[in-house]
Amino acid sequence: MSLFNELYKKAYDLFNIQNYTEAQTVLNEAESVYEDEDDGNITREDIEILRGSIALSQNDIENARDAFENALKQNNKSAEACMGLGQIFYLDGMKNETKSMFEWAVKNEPDNNAAKSNLAKINAELGFPDEHNYLNEDSEEIEEEYDFSSIYEKAYNLFLKNKFEDALQTLSKFDNKYEEDIYLLKGDIFLGMDKLSEAKTTFEKVLRANPESVSAYIGLGEYFYKSSLKQDAKTMYEHALNINPNDEFALLGLAKVNQDLGLSPVHSLVGFFSNSEVGEELNSKIEDAYKLFGEKNFNASIAKLNEALQLLDNIEDENKQEVISQINNFVGFNQLAIGDIEKAKAAFEFSLKINSESSQACAGLGEVFYLSGNDKEAKIMYEWAVKNNNLNAFAVAGLAKVNKSLGLPAEHSTLDFGLSSDENEEAAGFVTSAYEKYINKNFEKAVEYLQKAEALFDENPINKNSKNSLSKIHNFKGFCNLALNKTQDARTDFEKALTLNPESSQACAGLGEVFYLMEQDKEAREMYEWAVALSPKNKFALSGLEKVNKILDLPEKDTEQKSSEAELLIEEAYKHFENKDYQSALDKLKKAEQIIELTYDEGQKQFAVSSLNNFMGFNYLALLENSEAKKCFEKALENNSTSSQACAGLGEVLFLEGSDEEAKKMYEWAVKNNPENRYALGGLEKINKLLNLPANDNSLMD
Repeated sequence: MSLFNELYKKAYDLFNIQNYTEAQTVLNEAESVYEDEDDGNITREDIEILRGSIALSQNDIENARDAFENALKQNNKSAEACMGLGQIFYLDGMKNETKSMFEWAVKNEPDNNAAKSNLAKINAELGFPDEHNYLNEDSEEIEEEYDFSSIYEKAYNLFLKNKFEDALQTLSKFDNKYEEDIYLLKGDIFLGMDKLSEAKTTFEKVLRANPESVSAYIGLGEYFYKSSLKQDAKTMYEHALNINPNDEFALLGLAKVNQDLGLSPVHSLVGFFSNSEVGEELNSKIEDAYKLFGEKNFNASIAKLNEALQLLDNIEDENKQEVISQINNFVGFNQLAIGDIEKAKAAFEFSLKINSESSQACAGLGEVFYLSGNDKEAKIMYEWAVKNNNLNAFAVAGLAKVNKSLGLPAEHSTLDFGLSSDENEEAAGFVTSAYEKYINKNFEKAVEYLQKAEALFDENPINKNSKNSLSKIHNFKGFCNLALNKTQDARTDFEKALTLNPESSQACAGLGEVFYLMEQDKEAREMYEWAVALSPKNKFALSGLEKVNKILDLPEKDTEQKSSEAELLIEEAYKHFENKDYQSALDKLKKAEQIIELTYDEGQKQFAVSSLNNFMGFNYLALLENSEAKKCFEKALENNSTSSQACAGLGEVLFLEGSDEEAKKMYEWAVKNNPENRYALGGLEKINKLLNLPANDNSLMD
């Protein structure tokens, strides 16, 4: 083995056992004796990747970035370098840029499991399917632009035919595009580091080469926004939207800066109309209307918006219908503000006829239904609003509000089923129709629609989203069958729902109702208790528990009150935890545990005590009180033998004690019990690296 190879291996081993300082020193020694012709299988790219990984582990972001960039210069298809830069973006909170780098890693090495896993994780955080990759949306064009061998071959053939100009033009396509992407990446990195003047220079360089670069305009928008030059930031975002009206980042940036400037979120002076004179007059009226709205002069605001609509009567422009839709949405919100629900509804419905994908129109109708007391219809409209634009803060808040009134989680939606886009839309249509029939008490028709939705899942591989969605459909069908007095059919549905999602409070409550109707009161009581344990605010379950307790002649307990008191303490503990006040968090959790131990029924107590002790364990870990943490995780496991978090917590305690093999076993059980537990996955990868094993090595999953 050459001296270089020997030193490189030593540096790599030191890195694996987390001796980063010595690893960096040895790597520098290795590089000093490196010779291209005697390197064996180790390249300069490998040197830079290891250097970047060491720096990243030491939180030396700037040197890590330089190393990964150097690796990309050595090999512009380096998946490892892309993943390294992705991690840097993630640490800076730049999740969309992180996704882009992980996409390139997968694009460059489609079989790289680490790259695919990283992409799946960031996709999950951003709400995309695991394998979502923008780079695959137009693969032929991407291959043509980025596959060097393909471009080289085309240019070489042109050269052989003496078409020299065409050959040079073909080669320049690759050079220019590659250079543009590198500069955009650098600009984003400079923004992340708050090196604003360097970011500005970099984005301006891109625009000189490509005046149509949407990303460069957005980058400059961010530069001006961070520099508190908000009017200039607004202009940059507007230029980006003039080139691509649907760019999400530009839309979000414009809404953000408009809010700061006291303008309508959609206000734009650039490119509203091809007729700039009309565009300026129109914007002026909308801006006046927005100011009047802010001053709560709603009637005057509506009058100004009607003037804007009249201005459009004799105008022909490709953006006309979309603008009319937006103005009607604004009219609708003014009407809501003065309490004229019917006129507001008419405005939103008119907007939706013009633009069926208008998130604001859906959100407006959601508010109309909510104010009219029609919560289920409101929920459907808010769900469509969020589906059409998940950045619509009004829609997100509205959905959370109506879900709370229905006793559901804040982000609960019937529209995301984990299916392909076409089948997802079809399933959403069936479930929406089922809700309409259910509201009108046409339960048989509702069941028919739900069966059609259910059939779509048979043709698709099951995943986490689709499993939860199918569980919800079975719950919905179960309650429809209860309304039809088909008790056995309802029982089958609730049992299927519980098999798909063992933590479904609704399925437990549904089974409680089934047992109650079958006069099996003790079994009913147990299921209602489980339902309340899983969701203390489940009104149906609380009501069911109260009625069955009366039948069994049990002493009444104020279940909702005790649940609320414990829940409030836990919420306060979370706030303390987020503020890193771990001792205060533990004080709250200990009080909550006392309430649970004294007042909860056995069925409720087991699950709640397990969850609570897991939380206490992680607080003790943060305080470096490992023995106390261990007691908590062990108690959690006693109450719930399949608790993934308890296993992961014990894994961390054992890791900190230096018991690596035992730690690995606990992390393996944590991942087996919940393959989506990111803390457990990270712990297993960490311990595997220490033991020189593949990152995802798990003896329980073989």
